[in-house]
Amino acid sequence: MNRKRSIVIVLFFLLLSSASFSQQVDGHWYGVGIIDAAKDYTNYMSELVLKQKGKTVSGTLNYYFKDTLMKVPVSGLYDVQTRKLRIKPFPMIYFLSPSAKNSIDVNMSGEFNLVVSKTESVLSGSLLSDPDHRRTTPPINFRFQRSNDTASLVMQDDEPEEIKPTQQKKDTIVERDETTNNFVQRAKVFTKIIEVENTSLRLEIYDNGEIDGDVVALYLNNKKILPSSGLTHRAIRLSIKLDESLEYNELSMFAENLGRVPPNTAALVIYDGATKYETLLSSDLSKSATIKLVKKK
Repeated sequence: MNRKRSIVIVLFFLLLSSASFSQQVDGHWYGVGIIDAAKDYTNYMSELVLKQKGKTVSGTLNYYFKDTLMKVPVSGLYDVQTRKLRIKPFPMIYFLSPSAKNSIDVNMSGEFNLVVSKTESVLSGSLLSDPDHRRTTPPINFRFQRSNDTASLVMQDDEPEEIKPTQQKKDTIVERDETTNNFVQRAKVFTKIIEVENTSLRLEIYDNGEIDGDVVALYLNNKKILPSSGLTHRAIRLSIKLDESLEYNELSMFAENLGRVPPNTAALVIYDGATKYETLLSSDLSKSATIKLVKKK
């Protein structure tokens, strides 16, 4: 009898400990920030990395503005009882800035609620500007999902590589044909060159903005590795194996349609062992965004 009672007590404390942990905001959170405005603007693909100590929270907000990755420190307070997270004011690029290099900052603070279910943990809320700029700076609404992956984030902001006629034979590029959706008949636009340590990589791809019916397929070295799939804020995950006999491997995103808001834009995350790369891909019915994956020597 005493043994059964002891087991029940142990299980009770284990469940209590698990429930308590689920109410914490420690960890990596991923989401897309959408400007709360009638007009469509560039969204903020973001990663929120938080460390909680009691009620105090600190960490980093990593977000893309246009095609540049920004990293800013954040801090705040979290109330376990109400599950409310408040982030103190920090500088963020003003949403109408022409670029990250030619921009102005506005102070933003965050108000989020933690919702935990059996399948996911979500931080829902908004970044709000200071009272003096509320009329000119709309809220940025987020739905962050917790991820168990803690790989480090690496910035990849190389300029797109133009495709020249002399490169077409080397890169097996076929002249584009706008009358067909066949992958090999579209031009490739090389947007990034990423050097990786491993030949086995994990990928995640999801919509980088309003869910508007975008459908894409992924190709590795002109071979389909992801059949036509609709993009949402929930990541599609797959693993790939690079061909070491090639000088570089080509990873391409083929747009099956343009959705309701052209072009077809997606966020791609590449996991290379303990390193993680994030980039944005934009394809349409005439060209496919392509990344060169180069094995480090």
